[in-house]
Amino acid sequence: MNLPINKAEVLRYAGYRRKFTLSPELDGMVDAEMAAVQTIAKPRYTWHIFDLDAQTENVIKVIGTDLVLPGHDIYQHLKHAQKVALLAATLGIEVERHTRQLEITAMTRAYLFDACCVDLIEKVCDLAQVVLAEEIADQGLVQNRRYSPGYGDLPLAVQPQFLQAVDANKTVGIQLTDSYLMIPRKSVTALVGLFEDAQQAKPKYRQPTDFTPAMLQSVPRK
Repeated sequence: MNLPINKAEVLRYAGYRRKFTLSPELDGMVDAEMAAVQTIAKPRYTWHIFDLDAQTENVIKVIGTDLVLPGHDIYQHLKHAQKVALLAATLGIEVERHTRQLEITAMTRAYLFDACCVDLIEKVCDLAQVVLAEEIADQGLVQNRRYSPGYGDLPLAVQPQFLQAVDANKTVGIQLTDSYLMIPRKSVTALVGLFEDAQQAKPKYRQPTDFTPAMLQSVPRK
């Protein structure tokens, strides 16, 4: 896989402060887990684009689905959008199995491996938005930043309808527990507003500039 993992971000996700000095042993362990996740992860993503209805204050209806998004925060995020992209991404069940094995045998490694996974799934979502930006540019649309269920006042209870709308189980292998936990755990769902007026696309999306063509092709869209 060609998506680089940022060691500084891994350490931040693991809770280490910027000025923390790693021992040679711990430094080597971080490097080993960064290499491991690159080998084990099978990232993929999908999105579907829908029209939306924002006529009722603090309620966004995603047209053509059973998904209704309640809350002031998501309403502000999408109320001026012409469309919405529903994005689902995962690192795959292989990561899930490896994490569970490490949690039994090597908790420090499990903790560091998990931090590597957090950085990698964020990279996958960033990559998906770069590809999305190219696709919607032909339609004269721009996007704002992604917003996930569980942020602000958007409840996790919308996850079943969200995953159903993008057929996430079939396309990328994401399932949901009764408590709205996604399996594999290193999975993300997010909403991205699509706008005709760039001034209304807030919070503003800042496209990463470090994705090469090889990186963009390294993670399949389903």
